[in-house]
Amino acid sequence: MPRVFDRNNVILLRINESDLNSFLIDTDIGDDGIRKYMLEEFTKVVMEVIPEYVFAHYENEEINDLNAVSKLREAAHSIYKIKEFELMRRYYLYGDLEAKQELDNSSYKNRGEFGELILHLLLRDFKGTIPLISKVYFKDSSGVPAHGFDTVHISPNEKVLWLGESKFYSNGKVGIKKLLEDLEEHFKKEYLDEQFIIIKKNLECNEIPQRQQWIEELSNCNKLGDKLNMINIPMLCTYENDIYTKFEDLNEQDAINYHELNVRELKKYFDDENKHPLKSRLNVILLLFPVKNKKELITLLHEKLWHMQSI
Repeated sequence: MPRVFDRNNVILLRINESDLNSFLIDTDIGDDGIRKYMLEEFTKVVMEVIPEYVFAHYENEEINDLNAVSKLREAAHSIYKIKEFELMRRYYLYGDLEAKQELDNSSYKNRGEFGELILHLLLRDFKGTIPLISKVYFKDSSGVPAHGFDTVHISPNEKVLWLGESKFYSNGKVGIKKLLEDLEEHFKKEYLDEQFIIIKKNLECNEIPQRQQWIEELSNCNKLGDKLNMINIPMLCTYENDIYTKFEDLNEQDAINYHELNVRELKKYFDDENKHPLKSRLNVILLLFPVKNKKELITLLHEKLWHMQSI
C-alpha cells in the first residue's frame, strides 16, 4: 500500500472529477487565535517526498533508522546537481541576477521551481500512484533529466502509466498555456516512442515489484492508440490566487464558491485553447493548485532543501 505523505491533511482536495482536480493549502488557528495559512506545514510535506522522488523507492526499503539522515542529505544534494535548481536557489535566496538570466535562457522549462515535487506528492496522496523511475538519477549528457515528463508513475494495481507535466507561474492562464504547449509537443507518436524506450532503459535499473511486467508492457506497446489507452496525463498548474487574503476560513461557503469560480474559469480556458488533434483520445486530468505567493513558497522550499544537505 503506497504510503501517505500529507498525513496531517494540510492539502485540501476541493474539486475531484475525472478530468479536473483542485487543491488548496489549508488554514489553521495559531496560539494567538488568528487563522494562518499553513505554508510551513505544506513545505514540510513537500520535503518528505524528496527521498522517494530522488530514489524512486516508494516503500523506502533502503531507508532505515540507521541511514535515514544520510539518505535525506544525499537526496537533497542530488536535486541541486540539477543545474536549474541550483540557479533558482541562488536567485531566490540571494537575488543573483546572473543566475536569473541563465535560467531565462535555459531550455529546461521548469527551472527548478518545485512543480515536479508538488505533482509527485499530489499523485501519490490523491491518486494512489507509485513512481516507476527516478526523475533525478537518470539524466542525459547535458545534465537534464533524460525523460521529457515531469513524473513517470504507475497505478500499482492497474495497467496505467501516468505521464505528468507541471508548471508553476504567478498567473494561472500563463501556466495553462505552457501546459498546452507541452501537451501538443509530447503527445504524438514519435515523441512517445522515444520516451517509452528511455523509460524502459531506466526501468531496467529499478527494483520495483512490477519491473519486469512494465518492461514487457513498454516493449510490446507499439501502436500510438495502444499507448494512449494506457496513459493518464496529469497536468498540474500551481499559480498565485487571492483566495488566501480574501478568506480566513477556506471551508466557509463563500470561499468554496470563490475557489470553484476561479477553477472552472481556468478549466474552460484549458478546454477552449486545447487544439490537440487527438484530444478526444487523451486522458488529461487538469490539476489546479492556487497558492498565496509564489516567491514566498519557493524561497522557503529552497531554504529547507539547502539546509537538508547539512543535517
